[in-house]
Amino acid sequence: MATDYLQRLQPVIRYLERHYNQPLNLSKVAALAHLSPYHFHRIFKAVTGETLNDYLRRLRLEGAAGDLFYTKAPVVNVAMEYGFSSSQSLAKAFRQYFGLTPTQIRDCQVLEELSQVLRSSKIGHRLRKPGHDSAAAVPYTGTVFNSWSTEMNHHHFEAGTMAFIRVTGPYGQGYEAPCTRLHQWAQASGLGQCKCLFIYHDNPEITPAEHCRTDIGLLVPQGTRVPQGVELQPFDGGDYATIRKTVSEHDQYVSSWNDLLGQVVAAGLECDDRFCFEWYHDVDLATGVADVSFCTAIRAG
Repeated sequence: MATDYLQRLQPVIRYLERHYNQPLNLSKVAALAHLSPYHFHRIFKAVTGETLNDYLRRLRLEGAAGDLFYTKAPVVNVAMEYGFSSSQSLAKAFRQYFGLTPTQIRDCQVLEELSQVLRSSKIGHRLRKPGHDSAAAVPYTGTVFNSWSTEMNHHHFEAGTMAFIRVTGPYGQGYEAPCTRLHQWAQASGLGQCKCLFIYHDNPEITPAEHCRTDIGLLVPQGTRVPQGVELQPFDGGDYATIRKTVSEHDQYVSSWNDLLGQVVAAGLECDDRFCFEWYHDVDLATGVADVSFCTAIRAG
């Protein structure tokens, strides 16, 4: 049975609408959608078109703008009410989002004046761009799906053993040395044809970049002996949704993951708590162009 993520996230949306200016317990919010914190952020963005942080920030700014106009409260009071550390931090956020100062909102006396100020603002110009409407901002509406640049496939991986080197730090950084070491060892050991995987343990929207963990590894035969500095761990295998792309720029990795999760949501597939990973079929070391499959775990249908 297909999973309706829009329906599943509805209790989350309603909860956030009531509590957006209060401290957030991620585990509690994710549990409302019956999702793990690991998957929650990516599913939320795929369904709403916004990251959780961007969604909460928008609600806080819109709420603060409403209070400034209707109550004429001091800017510092409104800043404290909506979780900003000072009136200066609220003013900075207003300039970035609305292109206005809080005082410009508060000084409007009637709705017509407020509407005119907003129409002339940064947010007003963005909303009036051709093709912008509320439906276009949401990738998944329950009935209409994006046309995807690459179609999703399903792949079953057999359980096995992974020889790997752990890298801790921002995703995409510090990979060259462990990749070179694994490649040289694999070639010398007759393992050059083994599948090469990058397993990502953490969601960078939750975990600080310096603590994010990547396992760069090869799926090797059982009983393989590894040199010092290379570890072994079980690889669970199982069913995965995948898309395969040729990638040359860092931003393409982010867009590819978003593409995959969007298709998982649109297809109503049930995510599983096993780690997501990239499966590298080939990499041109001179240019950095990679033939890679992006893989996220799903439950068997």
